[in-house]
Amino acid sequence: MDRIKGRSDFTELSGDKYRHCHVCGPVTHRVVVHFDGSSATPTVGETITGVTTGDAGVVESVTMTGDTTGVMVLTSPTGYDSESSVMFQDNEALTGTTSGVGFSLVNGGCGINISGRLHPDWNLVEYRGIYYCREHFTFMFKQEWIDDQRPSINENERGK
Repeated sequence: MDRIKGRSDFTELSGDKYRHCHVCGPVTHRVVVHFDGSSATPTVGETITGVTTGDAGVVESVTMTGDTTGVMVLTSPTGYDSESSVMFQDNEALTGTTSGVGFSLVNGGCGINISGRLHPDWNLVEYRGIYYCREHFTFMFKQEWIDDQRPSINENERGK
């Protein structure tokens, strides 16, 4: 790093990998699914799979808006089209590990909500086993490193 020279206790990374910064936080993927015609209420932690597409996710939360309608939030989505970030098809039957086969129908398409930020390796620094983006790394450790480089003078030796 050109801003803080002479240090060897950090590692600048290079390459094409992408990782999250410890301060910026990890990237999360969530899907909000509106469903209707439900014969069972999905439970938190169960895996929901689309019968037609095979798209799947784990239930994070469920809100019933009527006797047979509701909204659920899925995490760890798999099988969706990465180009369009759309999951499930309209009126697709859903199967749950607890709720059973075809327990409900998707009401409209579901888009993937991606939050967080990934940084390319060239913009990351590994320090003390943790990855930081360059901006957070400089912000958090620059003053510490400047303080480390100041000479320490013993007050008893000052006048000698």
